[in-house]
Amino acid sequence: MNDVDWPGLRAAAIALNSVRLAGIKASAHLPPDEQRRFVERVNKRAYRERWLDKAKVLSKPRDNGSLPLSKPVQTGADSIAATLAERKEKSALHLSRYVVDASQKLASSRGELKLARSGKDVVAMRSGIWPEHQNRTDIGLTINLLQLVSSDA
Repeated sequence: MNDVDWPGLRAAAIALNSVRLAGIKASAHLPPDEQRRFVERVNKRAYRERWLDKAKVLSKPRDNGSLPLSKPVQTGADSIAATLAERKEKSALHLSRYVVDASQKLASSRGELKLARSGKDVVAMRSGIWPEHQNRTDIGLTINLLQLVSSDA
C-alpha cells in the first residue's frame, strides 16, 4: 500500500505554501504515530526535491525503501479541499459575531434602516469569498427589511 500521490502532494504544498500543512492534511486519516512519520517523510522529500523552489524542475519520485502505510493517504486535491472547507467554517463563525451585533443595533434603533447597511456589508464580504451563499442571505435580509417597513406604515 505505497500509493502516495507525490505530484498531487507537491501541488498542495505549493498551493498552501506549506509542506507541513499539506502533509498533515494528506495523512489526516492515519493513526498519530504514522501521521507523524508520514509528515516527516513529506518534509524530507520536499527538502530533497526542493518543492517550494519554483526554479527547480520536478524530479521523479524515488522509493527510498520506507515502510508502507496501513491506510491510503489523501490526494493533494483532497488536502486543499479539506483546508478550504475548514477556512469556510471558521469565516462563518467569526463573521457571525458581526452580523449579530449589526442586527441588535438595527433592532434597538426602532426602524432606522441606515443601520441595516452594516449587516449587509458583512454578508456581502462573506458571499464574495464563498459565492454559493450569496443569493440565500441577500434574499432573506431583503424580505425581513420589507416586512419591517410595511409594518411601520
